[in-house]
Amino acid sequence: MTGRRPPSGLGALATFEARVILRGRGTLVGMAAYGVASLMVTLLGLTSFAQLGLGAVGPAAVALLNLALLLPTVQAMTVGAMTLAGEREGSFLTMLRAQGSSARSLVTASWLGVALSAGLSTLVGFGVAGVLLATTVPLADLVAFGELLVVSLLVAAAAAAIGTLIGALADNRLQAGLAAVAVWFVVAIGLDLLLLGLGAFARVGELALIGAVLVNPLETGRVLALLALDPQGGALGPAGTYVLTHLGLLPAVGVLGAALLAWIGVPLALAARILARRDL
Repeated sequence: MTGRRPPSGLGALATFEARVILRGRGTLVGMAAYGVASLMVTLLGLTSFAQLGLGAVGPAAVALLNLALLLPTVQAMTVGAMTLAGEREGSFLTMLRAQGSSARSLVTASWLGVALSAGLSTLVGFGVAGVLLATTVPLADLVAFGELLVVSLLVAAAAAAIGTLIGALADNRLQAGLAAVAVWFVVAIGLDLLLLGLGAFARVGELALIGAVLVNPLETGRVLALLALDPQGGALGPAGTYVLTHLGLLPAVGVLGAALLAWIGVPLALAARILARRDL
């Protein structure tokens, strides 16, 4: 990467980052894997989609949602962490800083490139599913399918921001990749297991249940997407149902949407601040 002079300006730098990331083998493998997985889930669930529809949140719809919140996010988090850490390790960021680029612009450009790659993976998966579902489900359900896509893109962008923050904290590319996988495992599985444990063995207050949704970007996205698919909240689970019951539909959507945006903005701000103080 250091053998080629990157263009100046945030937009041009973000484009440069995106091109480098999209040419990476890991990104291409991630896109292909998610596309194949989406194809399999949709084919296996066509009967469920046809009988229950997306609006009824059938098993296939939930499976497609869970897939969208897992594979693109692990790609975004690991690639985001390894990209920034690798560029600092290879003195690429030092060169850019010497040319006058700010830490904020470097972090933002890196995040944009990673978010674009994860977004393309998400679009590939939803494109495959959408083509198969176009002649199977009603048009109204395809509108909900589009809302699910928007939420999935936001969650992937949040995962890319968290990965960028990990990359700013890590000392090298290997450390960043391992830390990103560990963090993804915690937000994808560990926090849900903790919540189940709390629900089964402890008395958890209302604020704790609502907070359990907001502190996990994947759970925030899942609840928000399920509200779009089924405003009655039949498939939300205990924590999501608590959010809907105590906040109401529109306030819940607003709070969850704001939380997802915060999961993008706060990690990026922290990453820029850390990078500005580090000796590149």
